[in-house]
Amino acid sequence: MTRLDRYVFRAAATAFIGTLVVLAGMIWVTQALRELDIMTTQGQTILAFVFITSLALPALILGLAPAALFMAVSHTLFRMNSDSEIVVASAAGISTVRFLRPLLVLALIVAALCTALSMELVPAALRQFRYEISRVRADVVAFIAQPGRFTPLADGMVFNVRERNASGVLGGIFINDARNPNEVSTYLADRGQVVDSPEGTFLILEDGAIHRRTTGKPDSNVVEFQRYAFDLSPFTSGADNTVYRAPERSFRELLNPDPNDPAFQRDPGRFTEEIHRRLSLPLYVLAFFGIACAALAEPRTTREGRGLALAATAPFVIVLQVTSFGLINQVRNNPDIVPFVYLVPVVFLIGSILSLSGRFKPRMPKAMALYIDRMAQRVVRATVN
Repeated sequence: MTRLDRYVFRAAATAFIGTLVVLAGMIWVTQALRELDIMTTQGQTILAFVFITSLALPALILGLAPAALFMAVSHTLFRMNSDSEIVVASAAGISTVRFLRPLLVLALIVAALCTALSMELVPAALRQFRYEISRVRADVVAFIAQPGRFTPLADGMVFNVRERNASGVLGGIFINDARNPNEVSTYLADRGQVVDSPEGTFLILEDGAIHRRTTGKPDSNVVEFQRYAFDLSPFTSGADNTVYRAPERSFRELLNPDPNDPAFQRDPGRFTEEIHRRLSLPLYVLAFFGIACAALAEPRTTREGRGLALAATAPFVIVLQVTSFGLINQVRNNPDIVPFVYLVPVVFLIGSILSLSGRFKPRMPKAMALYIDRMAQRVVRATVN
């Protein structure tokens, strides 16, 4: 790379990374708050919370990378036009295509990284996220053994423990089982301990009583016991029998699914949709890049021209984004539209190339251009005054 290439590439790459980090961070915070119960009700540490929620970051980065690239390239070209750097480069004999070479390298790198993420890293992170959530929620001891807290194990069942010592023995146990509204059982025990066995997970209660109340009867039955095994197996959810969804499968599994796979038997079209979503992603990355370059790569000397060019990209970006989502979601039920999934970004790429070559110039309607220009002038006057 020449010094100019390094300068342009560094400016665009810095803008891309900054935009991606800010967008991913903002969305990650909102998503992480949805899993706040990992700490509040599951008894996990802040480190476990950060680790588990961070597993969603690769998927966020994958979804935001095309938009971040578009914004970074648009910002870079707009700023260089504002500083007359593109004008000076053009006057020095550097063609638009030559000036865009480092930006094209950045776009190819982003497309390659998105491909790598979508093929293996994102599915692996989603599988690990599913496993960690299942593991945390299957940790019965951490879930129920929170002294002083009334913890719901299931609809109609509440668990409370007064204390828990260092050896894992629970003291002052209260369990209210109202899953069957016709017969409510309340378990009281001085102490107990969770035990895992080949038959399942049990809470061994010692020195307690069971109070059973039946609907329509004024009195309750009381059964005292010295030892009683309360079955916790229905409330544990191991990850061994997890059926992973199509976005959580590796690309190899999508191409060669097991015919007996429950997820594939239930919705084989979802696998086809996910295959073409991943294969077409690099084309959409390049299409977003092409729109930004076609609108802002040419030398412009007036502020109005740059603003209108940037505003003119909005309809193309919206159409491309909406069309991509619409087509991909229809592949599941209509495989005949698969070619259009790849044709749409190719059309935008060809249109961008023709625009850069001067053979095709999409123009904003004159009335809209005049309206935007008047609005811009009004804002400038109001700002100056």
